[in-house]
Amino acid sequence: MQNAGLRPLVNFETLPVSGFGDVLPKYFALRKSYKILEDALKSELCVGLVAIDYPGFNMKLVALAKKLNKPVLYVAPPQIWAWKSHRAKLFANSSKIQLATFFDFEVDAYRQASCNVVKTIHPFAQLVSESSDVHRSKKILLLPGSRKSQALRNIPVFLKSVQKVLQDPQFADFEIVLLAARDSLVSAFEKITRLPVMVSPKSAAERRELFRNAAFAIAAPGTATLELALSDCPTVVCTKPDFLTMQLAKRSVKTEYFALPNLLLKKQIFPEFIFRKFDSAIICAVSDAIKKMTALPPSFSKEILEELKSDYNSEKLMSEFLAQLI
Repeated sequence: MQNAGLRPLVNFETLPVSGFGDVLPKYFALRKSYKILEDALKSELCVGLVAIDYPGFNMKLVALAKKLNKPVLYVAPPQIWAWKSHRAKLFANSSKIQLATFFDFEVDAYRQASCNVVKTIHPFAQLVSESSDVHRSKKILLLPGSRKSQALRNIPVFLKSVQKVLQDPQFADFEIVLLAARDSLVSAFEKITRLPVMVSPKSAAERRELFRNAAFAIAAPGTATLELALSDCPTVVCTKPDFLTMQLAKRSVKTEYFALPNLLLKKQIFPEFIFRKFDSAIICAVSDAIKKMTALPPSFSKEILEELKSDYNSEKLMSEFLAQLI
């Protein structure tokens, strides 16, 4: 959005955090950023709110917009189908709050909660061409996550697992590339590894080209796993949450899978691992899963595209939202 000319009110590079254990140390910085956004929303110059994901901030801003009687468009709202279903009460029976989700199971969950919701096509899905060729390189992509603390927890496991794979002569000359979700993560990654660190392309088309031609990837759960699946890149999904998030998830999460492609197709197409501690058993399991995935390169982008079909896209969503402000 900044590339499109929008002006940030706060430094969004500092906002991404994951789980309770990561939020607490940044509480005061996050609170300061929230206050700036709160004041902007209260301003008479603000006529509406467009929110994207990030429920820790956006749920509070939506509640304030509702109180101020300002219209809201919330793209990728909270995952009430997985946990904290009570969050839907904020959006229920409100003609001024429009929700836009990417998946049918999300639409169903919100409609059951009496929310105004539509399914919009995922932006990455609009790029996928059935006829594009694959030229597998010898690049191994590591996508440890967009939140700094999450990524730093994941990198050691990712590295050790890949290094075990590289002991196989079949993979001996492969190159490991560590992907940083944004510029500010590069220096943090370089401090803990000597690997080349590449900033993930901002262009979705460039990301798809990179993913489609990679040998395989290890990725943290999130949107990247869906993009990898739509690029037919063999992928293993794994993550090491902080302790508090791990304990809460054990009690609250209701889904069988946590990787988006698996949730979408209701079956495991990407092997997934979630763990508190990593040891030789975890490293062996992840490396074995990688070898199996590369032996049978996936081809399920067509199946996923069928699930993502929609008449709505971002342009139509924004047009309808802006029309009510005129």
